[in-house]
Amino acid sequence: MVKLLKNRKYSNLSIVCAAIFALVVTGCVSQSQDSVSQAQTCKMSPREVVSEFSQLFYEQKQVRTAFETWVREDYIQHKPTLPDGREPVISFLENLLQRFPDRTFTIHRVIASDDLVAVHYHSQANPEDLGFAVIDIFRVENCQMVEHWDVVQPVPETSKNENTVF
Repeated sequence: MVKLLKNRKYSNLSIVCAAIFALVVTGCVSQSQDSVSQAQTCKMSPREVVSEFSQLFYEQKQVRTAFETWVREDYIQHKPTLPDGREPVISFLENLLQRFPDRTFTIHRVIASDDLVAVHYHSQANPEDLGFAVIDIFRVENCQMVEHWDVVQPVPETSKNENTVF
């Protein structure tokens, strides 16, 4: 092929353009087919996706498995103490569970609207800990969680009403 190109006296620009075109076409066709395939095979609602994730993470504490299965690698993170991406949140949560192996996550409700799913739960380091009331909000796209917000409130010792934070 090189001999053919030399004989025809193609310009360097033509060769570069042809190479880029070949790479782009093969890469894009493969990527778009994967995306289309994933979108076509995704028959789960956003609520179902988060429910599957919840079983692995909140109930079984399988952080890495839950996130690698249900969270996109370029996860958009709105928690100000963590950068974007799936790996930083995995590291944060694995470390948290190593420091507090008795931590529990008790889910009180799951609320879904379109592509957003909110999980309201009680997080406690141990049974004596008052813990935190937490709401995680996930945006789901093509059966993967792609974006996250959270609201965290310490559970108070006393309240001016008889309602709980749950």
